[in-house]
Amino acid sequence: MNYFIETIGCQMNICESDKLGQALSSYGILKVNVLQKADIVILNTCSVRSQAEQKAFSFLGRAEEFKKENLNIKIVVVGCMAERIGHKIKHRFKSVNLIIGAKDIDNAALRIADLCNVSNYSIIESEKASDIIKYITIMRGCDNYCSYCVVPFVRGKEISFNSSDIIEDCRLAVNNGAKEIMLLGQNVNSYKYDDIKFTDLVKNIAKIDGLERVRFMTNHPKDLSNELIDMMATESKVCSHIHLPMQSASNNILLAMNRKYTYGRYLTLIKKLRTAVPDISVTTDIIVGFPGEAEEDFEQTLKAVKEIRFGGLYVFRYSSRPNTRAASMCDDVSLEDKKRRHSIILKESNKISIEIVASMVGTTQQVLAEKIEGGVIEARTGSGRKVFVKCASKKDLGKQLNVNIKEAKINSLFGEII
Repeated sequence: MNYFIETIGCQMNICESDKLGQALSSYGILKVNVLQKADIVILNTCSVRSQAEQKAFSFLGRAEEFKKENLNIKIVVVGCMAERIGHKIKHRFKSVNLIIGAKDIDNAALRIADLCNVSNYSIIESEKASDIIKYITIMRGCDNYCSYCVVPFVRGKEISFNSSDIIEDCRLAVNNGAKEIMLLGQNVNSYKYDDIKFTDLVKNIAKIDGLERVRFMTNHPKDLSNELIDMMATESKVCSHIHLPMQSASNNILLAMNRKYTYGRYLTLIKKLRTAVPDISVTTDIIVGFPGEAEEDFEQTLKAVKEIRFGGLYVFRYSSRPNTRAASMCDDVSLEDKKRRHSIILKESNKISIEIVASMVGTTQQVLAEKIEGGVIEARTGSGRKVFVKCASKKDLGKQLNVNIKEAKINSLFGEII
């Protein structure tokens, strides 16, 4: 049997889709990249924003039309949206055969195999080489209960996975060709398993022979310790990049968001990071139009964007999510103001990004070659910037290369291998 999977959401969803695919292959259920070739259609969902849910509904509508012509097709919905409103999905889309919430994602392959009456267990060896970048989930759930966020309700309480299992997963990934490990969690820097803290885990992973780089996300400012900053400064395999969501620079809004830090504390962390790791790139998340956000609050956030000069940012217009504390607040910022503020932040961020990449022209950057396509290498700097260079040899894949930067665009650099 064949399956097609559509993934909506964050890196953790991508990681879980990948793990689900590996598990399905052990039942002889193999991946296809075209919906029309599938016996099983799987949708891995996200509930963090309403836009993600609308995208899921749109996909299910297409899948339902496909099933009308192929009555034996099985449609399966998994993940956060399935956890939150699985009963509504089943009511709206009668063609859906199976709903598996985020809290039961580890049993998804078994339940799908049962649905399809697949009982023969046989390991299928993949002919495709492993990706250069491997995502590894180290924890699940969240205990922070930011007032706008649905994650604790759909992912559950924060659980850190066995550190020995994580290290073994990383070792296996490297043995299969991975050169970079991306550690994932809703709040990776609060990881703790027995007496192993996050910094201990990263140091142990960095000892794996053949591993070139380690990244991790997402980090919460309230849990960013001096120990972690020191490790980033001294551990050569840890990339000089951190994603540190700010959300707002207004203390009033941060308090209403239940973020548990002030803007002053956040700015102190930025200064510590840049002192310890001078070439670090800090990226962030920002929400505009949160309930009660006055123009003065927004101006403080805009000022912070200009002052900190993030390496990149994701800016979102606030949308109410069920069960969250903010859902009971008055959504008093108009859609027009949300759009305007979103546009202003994005424009300022793009301006800063252009200035940053322009300053890199003429420099030499060490990059990891992630893909080769059409004679061009797609690589990435330690700070997370994409770099494109002409391919000298397919043997360059997975290697760290020194590249002279010749040209810069807003999100990409172009150069030549030295």
